[in-house]
This record gives sequence, structure tokens and C-alpha cells, in this order.
Amino acid sequence: MVSTVAVLAWNTVRELVRNKLLYNLFLFAALLIASSMFVAQLTIGQWDRIILDQGLAAIEVVGALVAVLIGVNLIAGEIERKTIFATLAKPVSRGVFVVGRYFGLLAVLVVNVAVMLALLAVVLHLAGYALSLTALEAGLLIGVELALVASVATLFSSFSTPILAAGFSISFFLIGHLLGDLRAFGDRSKSGLARALTHFSYRLLPDLELLNLKSQAASQLPVDPGFVLRSAGYGLAYAAVLLVLATLIFRRRDLK
Repeated sequence: MVSTVAVLAWNTVRELVRNKLLYNLFLFAALLIASSMFVAQLTIGQWDRIILDQGLAAIEVVGALVAVLIGVNLIAGEIERKTIFATLAKPVSRGVFVVGRYFGLLAVLVVNVAVMLALLAVVLHLAGYALSLTALEAGLLIGVELALVASVATLFSSFSTPILAAGFSISFFLIGHLLGDLRAFGDRSKSGLARALTHFSYRLLPDLELLNLKSQAASQLPVDPGFVLRSAGYGLAYAAVLLVLATLIFRRRDLK
């Protein structure tokens, strides 16, 4: 089973490196990071803050787009093109297929984050700064966040069309960053139903702001390593649960 997952993941990586959309998004992120130096020159002082803030935001947003726009096609797209039947005709279970596709996408996302962080370090060096430990921790949690977003895209693509799965996944990403505000709104609401719904949503959906250290990195603020580990564990555990749900749903899906 492990070897089959590895083969599927590797084939997924080989398929994705030929995807033009991946390179277009990668180029877009690189341009945003490189342009941060020119944006910083329009301000007085604190160039490192501007570069880090724009650079980390570019890595997160473009990475999320890669996870969603490319991720939803790894399963739902293959079903629409009928190419999935050739794979499932081999001794490959549906659950293994989903897991293999997910880990292939995850490998591409990890490499993307690493390359973008390296480019950000180069831009900071040209501006006379260095990549701090907090920035590296922020990059790590961005990688965990993208793993979670990829699992969301995998879940929705296991039972929906690519367009709907992409819409659901992007909504999930946006809501995940607004959960804190949603909970605060519920706490101030005078309606018991509104408070119950907002608190239920907060407990059910992942709070992606727990994986957000961009402001701390931009301000060069130290972060407790325990917080980073807990947040990373929270995000990876949530991603694992969604991946299990995706495999269970896909096993019961009628592909005809």
C-alpha cells in the first residue's frame, strides 16, 4: 500500500510539473516577492517589514490558489475526463488513489513554499536584511495551512465537480481566516441562536488564523516554539481528518 501511494504521488508530481497553470502562479508569486523591494522604497524605513509582509502574503495566497485550482482537478477533473478508470482498473483502491494524489500535490506545495522562501531571503539580503527565525516559522505554518487547504480541495473534489469544488474550497479558505471575527460577532449578538451558530461554526471549521504568523514575522517578534508546534499539530490533524473523510466518500461514489 505504501509503495502504491508513493508511485501515485510521484506520478502526480510528474503530471503537475507539466502544468502551465502551476508555472504561471509560481511566476506571479515570484513577481510579487521581487516587487516588494520596490514597494518598500516608497516608504521611510522598515523596508524589511514591507518585504516580509508582502512576500509571506504572496506565498500564502498563491500557494492556496495552487492547492485549490490544481488540487480539485486531481480527482474531479480525472472523473470528468474519464481518465480515472484506467488507474482504478489496476490493483489500486479508491482510498489509495485519493491519498496518493493528495501527497503528490502536497510535495509540490512544499517545494513551492521552500523556493518562495529562498527567493524572499534573496530579496531581503539585497535590501540589507536577513530572514529571521520567526519568518521561517511563519513559512512553516504557511506550509501546514496549504496542506490543510489541499485536503479541503481533495474532500470537495471527491464528491463534486471541479468548479463547485474550487468555489467551496476558496470559501472555506476565506471563512477560516474570518472565524475569529465571526466568533466576536456572535459574542456581541443579542440573539441566542446567532451565538450558538457562530460558536458551532468556530468549533467545526478550522481557524486558519492560528497558522498566521505574518504580522509577527514582519515585526520581528519572537514566537513561542510551543505555539508553533501546537498550531502545526492542529492544522495537520485537521488535514488528516478531512483526508480520511475524502477517502470514505470517494469509496462510495458512483463514477458512472
